[in-house]
Amino acid sequence: MIMWVNKWKHLLGILSIPLQGLIYMWIASNSGTDIIFNYYWIDTQIPFVKWFIFPYISWMPVLYLSFLYLALKHRSLYWRTLLIYNLSVMACNVVFWFFPTYVPRPDVEGTDLASMLVNFIYQSDAPLNCFPSVHCLTSYLLFITLKRDLVTKLSVRVFMYTLLWLIIISTVFTKQHALIDVFGGIVFAELTYQLVHYMTSINQRREKQYSNSL
Repeated sequence: MIMWVNKWKHLLGILSIPLQGLIYMWIASNSGTDIIFNYYWIDTQIPFVKWFIFPYISWMPVLYLSFLYLALKHRSLYWRTLLIYNLSVMACNVVFWFFPTYVPRPDVEGTDLASMLVNFIYQSDAPLNCFPSVHCLTSYLLFITLKRDLVTKLSVRVFMYTLLWLIIISTVFTKQHALIDVFGGIVFAELTYQLVHYMTSINQRREKQYSNSL
């Protein structure tokens, strides 16, 4: 039993994902009245397309399954990516607290599955704390991790690239986010990725220098 726990205890790191989600919801529920209307002319030109709700809701399963795969197959990359995820999302939470934003949503009528899913998301997720988009941040993080740090089959890469970018695009077509939220999420992910990789490379050089001096 102890050996089994020691072998798989690193999977507990995935629990940081729902923990960050709870922090996000707490901040949203405690937002004051000084909320910035985060919507611009260009956003009004983007149509609402309810069918984009399907890639949008795939975000959470994709996120958990991706970290589970990394935990099982690439443990060191799993820890590094999890660190990037937590640092970048914590930075988002700081922005949410001091810079709360709001985006308008359309009225969605209809009894088809897509319409019902859109209304479910609208009812369960308040249109607050939109900049930067965590959906876009995490999807882009998984994209660059797959692109830069993993060797996989071409078919897998094409499928995941397409799905991750559909998730990113879906945030504006479902009117969950404005374009600036998308760019903000991508920038937060990229900067945190570069920072962690820079610090990792410094530590690796120091360890190499130390081993060479022995």
